[in-house]
Amino acid sequence: MPLYSLERDGSDMKLDFTTLYVVILLNSVGFAVIWAMVSCSYRTVVAARYWFAALLMTCLSGPFLVLGEESRLLTCIGILLTVASFAVTWQGVRVFGGKPPQWGWVGALLLASAGAMAMFGSGGRETDNVVFSVSQLVPIVLTVAALLAFERRSVGVWVAAAAGGVFIAGQGAEAVTNALRLAGLMSTDAYYSVAAWFLVCAIIGASVLNLGLLLIVTDRLRAELYALATRDDLTGLPNRRALRERIALIEKSARRKGESAVVVMIDLDLFKAINDRYGHDAGDAALVHVAGVLKSLLRERDFLARVGGDEFCILLPDTDSELAATIVRRLGEAVQRRRMHWRGNRIAVPASIGFTQWRPDSGIGLSDSLSLADDEMFDRKRKSASASKRYDQALPARRIA
Repeated sequence: MPLYSLERDGSDMKLDFTTLYVVILLNSVGFAVIWAMVSCSYRTVVAARYWFAALLMTCLSGPFLVLGEESRLLTCIGILLTVASFAVTWQGVRVFGGKPPQWGWVGALLLASAGAMAMFGSGGRETDNVVFSVSQLVPIVLTVAALLAFERRSVGVWVAAAAGGVFIAGQGAEAVTNALRLAGLMSTDAYYSVAAWFLVCAIIGASVLNLGLLLIVTDRLRAELYALATRDDLTGLPNRRALRERIALIEKSARRKGESAVVVMIDLDLFKAINDRYGHDAGDAALVHVAGVLKSLLRERDFLARVGGDEFCILLPDTDSELAATIVRRLGEAVQRRRMHWRGNRIAVPASIGFTQWRPDSGIGLSDSLSLADDEMFDRKRKSASASKRYDQALPARRIA
């Protein structure tokens, strides 16, 4: 925000600094209330506290800048508060992106701004405008850079970055035109003929920047909610809902490319026995153990989900029955061989595995293959040794030191 008053005599519009401050104040108060509510409602969104603090600084800077018409010291305080607000906004973006705040750079920026004001303090309003504009440009440029460094650039990121670009354009033009005035290359009348547009850029840019940040937070919260709805809380694997969504995607791709896919169903043979002998915590640990074993052996494109209880499902896209048999054999051997360590015991967690191959021309959907693979899995379970014998062999009563 530049330190100017747009005045015209006669019938022309008069836009004084107090009016501009009221507009900016109301805008800042509105967003400050929103960020305060976000901070209180969603404690995990730590960046919201930074953005709330930044807007408080913007609100506080206004009275100092208005009163600064009569006091150079108050003007400097107002300028430093505004620069600090943009610097804290930058730190909030860094924190939201998973990076630590850089308070040393914030302090260096404020010291540089204070030093520039002290050095060029006798230059008049034009010099103040140049120092003020450049001091704001630095943290906003860094804010935009931090936004564009996000791994996932959502709509909110682009909105906030574009708003930062508008602000940079306005403040850059403000700095350049005031520098031209200082050099005698631009008249005051020419400056005031375009200065209002710089102010518009500053107000709109700052407002839309906050809207973009709100969109980013909303997108993050929506993603977290979706993860809660599609993830198994115990194993961290996708759940049945996520499995249905992936089935639809794999089937669509397979039909387009004419590829086959394989559905694998897995059921733990001794899950109830483990729960009965060692407790439900051990049963939970068995599920986590098996999930880890399966994940370690699958390809990147394969999809593993826990579909309920002690059952798991694996989707193997672009896989024929011969390759699937090799994969299933390797999975079964690994689950059987890698025993779970639980409170001094090494516990075998064997599983029955069945699979079926699906082809686009089979006349059924990929989702229908789940029941076929399930039937195959239970058929293998019935053909295996009795559960009681496997229980005695796999769950020795002797504790291992």
